[in-house]
Amino acid sequence: MIDISGCLSRRTRRWTAVGPLHLVLICALWLSPSGSVLSADHLLIMAPDLPGASEEGGTGRDAAIVRQVLALCGHEPEFVVQPFGRHLRTFSEVPRYDAVMTVPLATTLEGTGTAAYIWYQVGAFYDSGRTEAIETIHDLAGLHVVTFRDGIKQLELETLAPDIASILEIGDLRVHSKLLMLGRVDAILADGLIIAEINRRQMDNPIFRDRYGSKASLRFAPIFLPLPYKMVFRDAALAEEFDQCFDAAREGRLIYDINEDYIGPLQAELRHSYMGF
Repeated sequence: MIDISGCLSRRTRRWTAVGPLHLVLICALWLSPSGSVLSADHLLIMAPDLPGASEEGGTGRDAAIVRQVLALCGHEPEFVVQPFGRHLRTFSEVPRYDAVMTVPLATTLEGTGTAAYIWYQVGAFYDSGRTEAIETIHDLAGLHVVTFRDGIKQLELETLAPDIASILEIGDLRVHSKLLMLGRVDAILADGLIIAEINRRQMDNPIFRDRYGSKASLRFAPIFLPLPYKMVFRDAALAEEFDQCFDAAREGRLIYDINEDYIGPLQAELRHSYMGF
């Protein structure tokens, strides 16, 4: 039997919010097979700027998952945030970064990829007071929509929804909400949690709310399959560690609890239809 008493004394301060099962998992992973304690390792992580997911200071759901999974393996991450897409190029061009997060599963980068650790539930956000109910991809026919960069390809819009009136691809998701509020587009095709968080922040701003969104009745419909994303590490051993620690975190409900913390407050707008929550 492994003695985890010493591990608890070293790690309890960081994990005061998790339950006993989580602490057992943490300590089991913190100890090497020989029983010796692994030393903490600082890792520099390139991350995308996605509101509510990963932002400056390492805040957001995705950053929280990466931080806590790496902590299980004894690593302390530091996040460097750049616009989505640029963060992938920077990782490829600057060797000092140890890993990059939020990499599309089919994307090939130098290094070793993990299994999928985050899924984005892409759907349609629309104003139900102005647009008829959207429940399937076919309901996009005749609508003007905006999506994320490379969204036409990733969502197979030209094949699955060829009757869309027009499609814009814009990398800054904050712009999507403004276009919807202004009536410039009929729907946003992007991750529901990220757009819901952007909408919440904008509606909390009295100036924005009075000008654009005072009469908006926003709804979300998860009309696409979830998109999986992976981490890529320069060191193959770190990628293997991450997968093992992620599995332990998921089995211990740590991943579920993080998702609940971020998805729960936005359930009214998401209509309890985001990734089964």
